[in-house]
Amino acid sequence: MKQGEVRRALMVATLLCLFLFVYLYWQQTSRPLHALVLSYKHIYRPEKKLEEPQWTWQCVNQRCERHHVTDALKITSLSTCSMLCGSTQLWPQPTGPVTLGSKALTFNVQHLKFEPLATGAALDLLTEALRSFNESVVNLVQNRDHFNEKTEDVSVFVVRVSVVHGHISRLKLNTDESYSLVLKARGADIIANITARTYFGARHGLETLSQLIWWDEYASRTGKLKVLKGATVEDSPAFPYRGLMVDTARNFMSIESLERVLVGMAATKLNVFHWHLSDSQSFPMVLPNVPQLAKTGSYSPQETYSPEEVKALVKFARIRGIRTVLEVDVPAHAGNGWTWGPKEGLGELAVCVNEKPWSLYCGEPPCGQLNPDNPNVYDVLEKVYRDLLELSDEREIFHLGGDEVNLECWAQHLQKVNSLSNFTDLHDLWGEFTAKALGRLQQANGGVKVPQVIVWSSRLSKRPYIGKYLDKNQVTVQSWGASQWADTPDLVADGYKVLISHVDAWYLDCGFGRWRETGEAACDPYRPWQTIYNHRPWQQLRLNKDKILGGEACLWTEQVDESNLDSRLWPRASALAERLWTDPQLDTTTFSIPEDVYTRLATHRERLISRGLKPAALWPTWCSQNPGMCL
Repeated sequence: MKQGEVRRALMVATLLCLFLFVYLYWQQTSRPLHALVLSYKHIYRPEKKLEEPQWTWQCVNQRCERHHVTDALKITSLSTCSMLCGSTQLWPQPTGPVTLGSKALTFNVQHLKFEPLATGAALDLLTEALRSFNESVVNLVQNRDHFNEKTEDVSVFVVRVSVVHGHISRLKLNTDESYSLVLKARGADIIANITARTYFGARHGLETLSQLIWWDEYASRTGKLKVLKGATVEDSPAFPYRGLMVDTARNFMSIESLERVLVGMAATKLNVFHWHLSDSQSFPMVLPNVPQLAKTGSYSPQETYSPEEVKALVKFARIRGIRTVLEVDVPAHAGNGWTWGPKEGLGELAVCVNEKPWSLYCGEPPCGQLNPDNPNVYDVLEKVYRDLLELSDEREIFHLGGDEVNLECWAQHLQKVNSLSNFTDLHDLWGEFTAKALGRLQQANGGVKVPQVIVWSSRLSKRPYIGKYLDKNQVTVQSWGASQWADTPDLVADGYKVLISHVDAWYLDCGFGRWRETGEAACDPYRPWQTIYNHRPWQQLRLNKDKILGGEACLWTEQVDESNLDSRLWPRASALAERLWTDPQLDTTTFSIPEDVYTRLATHRERLISRGLKPAALWPTWCSQNPGMCL
């Protein structure tokens, strides 16, 4: 065969291979998924006798005005007026350009058709995300007959989601979470096109699309689903770390209640669930390599988390664009659960456990700290870390704990065993413990350093100890002290990365009074959503924003269990979410919040309710029905 013929044959073969690749790719990624309905429990309002509407709303000067229904006025529900009048009702507000249509179309859930355009691991995640999106839409429905009714506006509602990098299935600090959304009508169809570089951006796009859909209780007298006829959104977050911490050691929370936390986080585009697993009160996590911790530390066998439950919750979170960071706090806040050492020939793993008077040895009862003088402690820690890494499937971020070490507790113990003379400053003992714990974490991670190890701010994270024991290239400090303290500016000035959780703004457990008779048992006052929203420390403290990973609201649970979990978190955590996603400008002169923020948050609270959450009330219903009249 001549050289020219060989070249032509190779070109033909190459074209055939390219055609086959494109064909197989299209077959893999464009198979439509029809509506995944009736796979989720619906949330309907109690059946009531159908009454004629009492009120109607008209859009006047970009604000919905309430009027009594008369023959002269067109009947419009508040939900429809809010979606079509004035400000967008999205939460958090997108950071890029947004255009929203002024007309709406009615549709039925049965009209939904999903087209996931992705490959690899992203395709599996995207299929589950579309199912979650469908559940959110289904849960807007307030009339059981809706699923069998016909609508005239839409024949097919296509949701097409394209992901460029299908191999990315783990959220990292440098993951691109941006997306674009284009919603438009085409004849009798409506098409939603979401494009993103990663699955995580695509999931956020689906969340935004779900917020352009609502239930109009006035439509056809029995109610209809509506969607904007047109919209374009470009969006990306201001910070890579947008977290929420929940403590399940003071009071146990069921897996179902934690799933609700994750549903709320997904609805507000928060992306890190920091699970504070253990404390001196209890150790509810069953770890495969150290089952003794839960066996001796849980409140009861029923109040534990099995490895299978944890892995399932981690998957539940990832589908919703959330990574899970598991924290076993050490060396302090470690008491019950750590008392089995002598029985198994390992010596005292913890000291000062349940010691009295507690006020001498810890910040709140009961006391307990790990024994830094016992080498077996570090062997156990390595097993704990190996389990946490495996269960969370998280290898970029690890939370070491490290707060509120009581040096008097260690001094009393070391005096008993005649080891006190080895240290003139027990901060050095604390630093050595931290260094050993970091070494064991690396061993548990297969000899590889975890890139971002988070520690709570403490005396060890202050000068001169921080530079001696905490490597700024690996350690991030979660700064929880009051915003007026020097901790955060000093950390940033010294070149450390910071995660902000200032107690005077982003602690959600404060303001409910004391829970014991002696000592400081409350951090008053209550932090309302306005305080959370207006806290912009990088502006107020003039911090280098490049050193701030983001922020995290914290819910400690001395006075919280799953019965009031939702109301303590929501909608206040939604305020944090917009601060970290959008980072809106702050008027430091008046600290006033624009009217549209109030109305958008009120709308978003209703979405959370439709998804099964029980958020606290924002204000009287009259204020929602009369926008602008309560400000």
